[in-house]
Amino acid sequence: MINNMTSASTSATQPLSASLGRHDERDASDSDEDDVAFAYMNFQGVDFGEVTCKTGTKEDMPVVEDGDDVEKVSIAKDLASNLTDRPSNPIVTGAGSSVDCSDPHRVRYVNRQKKDLSSVFITPDIHLELSSADKELSSLEQHLLLPRLEDESYGELDDFDEAGSNDAQDLFRLLKQGAYADMLRSSVAVALFGDENEPNLVRFPLNLNGAPFMMERIKMRAFNYCSSKDKSNKSTYAKCLELELIGIASLNLFLQLNYTGPSLDRGLKPEEGKEHTHPFDGIHPHGIFQTMAKNSVHNDKNVRDITVSTSFTSVSEDGPSSGTVELSSLHSLKENTTTDAFHNAVLSELAIDGELPFQICRAPYFLLLARSILSMLAEPTRPFRIWTDENDSEQDDVSSTYSNVSYVCDAFPAAANFLFGAALWSARAVVAHRRLITVRRDDDDGSACPTLWKEAEEMFQRCLGLFCKRKGFFADNSRNTHVAGSVMLEWGLAQHHFRKIGRGKASFNKALDFVELEVEVTGAEGKRTKYQKKSTAQYLVRAKHAEALVHSDYYASEGTQPVTDKNAHIEAQMIKHDDVSDDALLLEKIKFEEEQDNIHYRLSILDQSILLALCLDVKNDNPMDGLTGEQMGGFLARVLNQHDDWMVYATALLERAWLECERTHGRERAILQIQALADQHSNRLTLTQSTFKAVEEDSAPAQDRLRNLHGIVYPPRWELLRDLAERYAKLGVVTSAAELFEELELWDEVVECYRIAGKESKAEEVVRKRLAVKETPRMYAALGDLTKDPKYFERALELSHGKFYDAHVALGKYHFDRGALRVAMKHYRDALGTKPLMPAVWFKVGTIGMQLREWDTALRAFTEVVQQQPDEGDAWANVAAIHMYRRNPAEAYPALLESLKQNRNNWRVWVSKLYTCIDLKKYDEAIQACNELLTLKARRNESEKVPMIEEKCVRAILCGSIRNYDEARSSCNDCSIDSSRRTLVRLRELLDRMQESTKSEIWLYEVSAHLNSEIGLNEDILSDLMREYRAMQSEKWEQEQTKVTKMVNLTKDIFRCHMKDGTVESLSKCKLMLNGVKKKIGDNCCETEPPKEIIQLESMVTELDQCISAAKAK
Repeated sequence: MINNMTSASTSATQPLSASLGRHDERDASDSDEDDVAFAYMNFQGVDFGEVTCKTGTKEDMPVVEDGDDVEKVSIAKDLASNLTDRPSNPIVTGAGSSVDCSDPHRVRYVNRQKKDLSSVFITPDIHLELSSADKELSSLEQHLLLPRLEDESYGELDDFDEAGSNDAQDLFRLLKQGAYADMLRSSVAVALFGDENEPNLVRFPLNLNGAPFMMERIKMRAFNYCSSKDKSNKSTYAKCLELELIGIASLNLFLQLNYTGPSLDRGLKPEEGKEHTHPFDGIHPHGIFQTMAKNSVHNDKNVRDITVSTSFTSVSEDGPSSGTVELSSLHSLKENTTTDAFHNAVLSELAIDGELPFQICRAPYFLLLARSILSMLAEPTRPFRIWTDENDSEQDDVSSTYSNVSYVCDAFPAAANFLFGAALWSARAVVAHRRLITVRRDDDDGSACPTLWKEAEEMFQRCLGLFCKRKGFFADNSRNTHVAGSVMLEWGLAQHHFRKIGRGKASFNKALDFVELEVEVTGAEGKRTKYQKKSTAQYLVRAKHAEALVHSDYYASEGTQPVTDKNAHIEAQMIKHDDVSDDALLLEKIKFEEEQDNIHYRLSILDQSILLALCLDVKNDNPMDGLTGEQMGGFLARVLNQHDDWMVYATALLERAWLECERTHGRERAILQIQALADQHSNRLTLTQSTFKAVEEDSAPAQDRLRNLHGIVYPPRWELLRDLAERYAKLGVVTSAAELFEELELWDEVVECYRIAGKESKAEEVVRKRLAVKETPRMYAALGDLTKDPKYFERALELSHGKFYDAHVALGKYHFDRGALRVAMKHYRDALGTKPLMPAVWFKVGTIGMQLREWDTALRAFTEVVQQQPDEGDAWANVAAIHMYRRNPAEAYPALLESLKQNRNNWRVWVSKLYTCIDLKKYDEAIQACNELLTLKARRNESEKVPMIEEKCVRAILCGSIRNYDEARSSCNDCSIDSSRRTLVRLRELLDRMQESTKSEIWLYEVSAHLNSEIGLNEDILSDLMREYRAMQSEKWEQEQTKVTKMVNLTKDIFRCHMKDGTVESLSKCKLMLNGVKKKIGDNCCETEPPKEIIQLESMVTELDQCISAAKAK
């Protein structure tokens, strides 16, 4: 037996709903100030100290023997009342003692932490048996609440009269009709969550501070309903089934409002002579929360630490409802859902693991209701368990925070265990909960929301064990296959939504095996455009069942499903190319050359959903490029050949539109298609549904849209609108994008779109309206960007107590542009103190440090940049520049290499590498840098001013290469000699390229002649010297003494070359050249005595005359 228990600890950061803490009206000494939202006790593997109990008469009472603070609670009858009214002197025996209990069932005594209801554990009644009526209801539950075949009827439900024979059957009928709001205001829902003043229920306190969690309130009501006896004499199972139907209706209504539509507003069509009632009247919220809702409207101060977003429209689009005016803002049916304290209180309860739900969702109360009901039905032995961070249960000393509490056995958990759909619908609610959490996809590595993941994994594992690993759950084998495939598919999609390793790929393949679908991915020749004459290779996905050939169940000709009245409205969702443009180039679908490739066998809706999951797997496993788009397009084209289900078809259209947005010819159709899919959520007239017929008759009802929603990945409305807005912004349709962003309350994007559109006044108007509602640092920073006035940035810093990052950056830029570098440096450093992982700001700090010659600061800043963003080439270059300034070429060299990896077209980095390599005696790499500079100079315009290679660099490379060659020869190392020779050859090639591609430079010929003399190319030495001589003739060398000396030295080199030749012709040419040089020097000499240069030249001429005479004599 384990004697230690772990307790829930206080979270370091309190959620928004911490102010809505539990309130059980206990004495101050009994209160636990460390209570936090969503805390529950994990009692798995914990010893509760069971005592031995004996049954006795009603008069028998337990006797206290060891003085423990103990109480007996009758969960079946008095749980709600005992929450606020507990006996002060309970009579219970200690552990190991004998106890007489008045209840005929076995009684357990458990150690319980004072965390209210979350630690309640109920032992199911193992003797519960279903009556014949309950068995009929159980059959109906299995038939209707588990995945059904497409052509499967509603069975027994169709035989009932319209009025129905009991509440459960009435709820089933409403569920079939998609009347989810009517289900939530049915007599069962009223009995569950009716008026606060109902006598046998605990009233909700007017003061929200310290009140119980809403989820606890819901579960208390549900448990009381299932456990108590009433005049209807319903069985516990029937009540549990009714509760399950209410939970499913709540989940479906939430999904209808936020995912599939149609919305519950009546649009703009007047209905004269008819008094309207609001669709949410009485259910948003239910009676138990009416006081809380009214109180939140009248006095937001009652909700602590909850950010209230004031609405622009506090009145419903349809006018006042039949309910109270104060609650009209709670259920506005405009697309931009209004938010208030009640809305935020619900969202705060849905917060989990430190992650908050998306603010602009509609009616999250219905999700909270569904989660509360379905979770307690799926785990009936722990009906009051709530979600929390698991780490909360590993702290605190429990010795003084536990007391012994008795819990009687109850029929509720046993009855709930007969609900075969509870675990699956609870898992679906968990997935919907996860998709509501606002974790950016880029930031989510699969570790977000671990508590939700654990719950989803537990629920799905139970479903897999029941429907996938167990054979023969249903008498019909096809139904078994369908349910197993559906559950496995949903399990894979859950892994995708939680971003777990593999993203559900293994489960998708198992679902494929369950339904025995054969999928072949191949290629075939076909035509994509109207005027294409030659067929090209196209991606093709073939899918069929093994028995498809036997039944000949296929669509011939173009492979399109025949249009019937049943599916015509589904196909109408597609926006065709011809609808967008009269001269559309693309065909609606690829026309394959082989007729067999145009034949597509009929697939079930589940088969189509699995193909969409395989398409999703391609997207998860590959980079989003053209090839991935082609692969996904093959799966989507196969799904779009049929139009059997509204949401499956819409999902395929949406995925195809996302792909076509990246293509030139399909972009317009794609944007219009996304707009049409967004519009079909609403009942209002829009651009893509411009008639009431399109809204009412050509649209699918809610129950049809929701039927297969859990087997596909269709985005929630807020994600779809945000995606559409971002695509509009990229196309330059910024005003429409701004309107969509405004609907989503993404104010930064709204302001930016109006700025791009040149509507600064409109952007400023939006900002000032938001500031009139509530002053926030972000809005003041936006106003500062619009007005260029630094006082607004300073005001943003005041509101944020100096912690608003954007304001610091904006002020830094403001002062940097005006030359106040030290002030700018201070603001940038303050910004980095708040948000250090910002490479762009570190780069600014490094730039300012270099300008102020604070090299240590600059080096640290650029080092931070390259650590955070290794592909930032300019930062690497600046690191190298600082090291070069400090004369550390060895440390500058690797930084230059990293910089050139990222950007090889920056000539400044190549110049830096040239100098560094010369310093490090890496002459081969220095020659490479020279070649790259020549290439860049040839490519770039003169305006970019790519510099010429300097003479000193070439001479340094030449001298160093020759020195290495001499050292290698002296060492007699063959490897070194070969390496040195290759270096000289590369240098020779570089000089030749420089002579061809650049303006003639005199020093080039001199260096070339020197190199030729060192490597033994004597025949080229005279040629280089003569080029140098002719190049100097173009300059007035005789007027400068330095150039005169250089010319004389050049003529000496030429003289020596001619003397080696020794022919009369060669000697005569040299004599003629020397006389010309001597004459120019003499003409510019004013001295009476000839200069030494003329004397040297005359001496060489005399020697030439002697050689010529000797040569002629021979």
